[in-house]
Amino acid sequence: MGWVRNASPEVQAASQYPLILGVCLSLTILMVFTVSMRLFLRARASRWAAADYVMVVSMIFSVIYSALCISQSRYGLGLPLKLRPEANYSTYTKINYGGRPIYQVGIAGFKASLCLSYLRLISGTSKSRYRVVIWVVIVASTLGHFAGALSLIFNCTPIRRSWNAHIPGKCLPVGSLFYGLAIFTIITDVTIIVLPIPLLMGLNIKTAQKAGVVCLFLLGLFTTICSTMRLTQIQRVAFGDGNSTMLVLWGTIEFNVGNIVTCIPYLAPLLKGFVHGLGSTGKSKKYYDSRGRSYAMENWSKDSSHLQSGSRVIKPKRTPSEELILSSPEPEHGCIEMTIEYRVSLEGRSTK
Repeated sequence: MGWVRNASPEVQAASQYPLILGVCLSLTILMVFTVSMRLFLRARASRWAAADYVMVVSMIFSVIYSALCISQSRYGLGLPLKLRPEANYSTYTKINYGGRPIYQVGIAGFKASLCLSYLRLISGTSKSRYRVVIWVVIVASTLGHFAGALSLIFNCTPIRRSWNAHIPGKCLPVGSLFYGLAIFTIITDVTIIVLPIPLLMGLNIKTAQKAGVVCLFLLGLFTTICSTMRLTQIQRVAFGDGNSTMLVLWGTIEFNVGNIVTCIPYLAPLLKGFVHGLGSTGKSKKYYDSRGRSYAMENWSKDSSHLQSGSRVIKPKRTPSEELILSSPEPEHGCIEMTIEYRVSLEGRSTK
């Protein structure tokens, strides 16, 4: 028996299920790994916050949505309506119905997590107005997506007509509903991605570093591209051959990529350590301060012995401060002493 249930060999060959499996599995695995690394680093630093808990919820919803997408491919996703086996109709429509609100709630999660991260960046600062703006965006985005989820759940009267078109009743127009939700998603995507740029531009860091941070956040615009591509598929689903394959796939891509991009800034310590490891050599050991500046550390001795390198004798170069410290006689208590000299002079005032 092939992957698509109740399908002939010709229908199996026409199905796009290999594409669905490849995209869903690869992106979901990458997403889970990225989110897990973020959570691990945050836990190791004992810095879990609200954004991390929201990220866990978003990751769970993303995995569920991908699983539902894969399940749908067994019952007809990947095929136009006329080629889908009639015996799979009831199961497919129920799974598809369940996945729609999962998508809306899930993407609200990673957007809220990203905004909560913005609040963490300005914590302890005087940017109270900026903080209010971020909270307004969080509330508007979350409520909007939850409203979208409810509209997808209750789009038909009775509700059972959502997965069984043979039941008498009424439903909201599919085209208008999908277009409205897609446009709202794009607007919130652009708003949330652009929101921190004025804040990042004001950071007191090097221009190259500032450009890198801004570009990192602009990667989130890829989710907007996914939303736009998803928007272009609505015409085909509502008024064309009914093949919703790319509509669902672009939603899966947006969902997973959104979670990944949200977590990338938290992986900076891991990436910095990897870059430093590539730049290190066995000749000298380098240490890094909190600002990422490197220092070459050497072994020093206060006596006059020299370093041997084969047949050559190498005398290390010392700065005046090192010469002063290392050439001074060692105090009895084994520490470095510092002498401070004060000079006080009194100038007599002239008298008439």
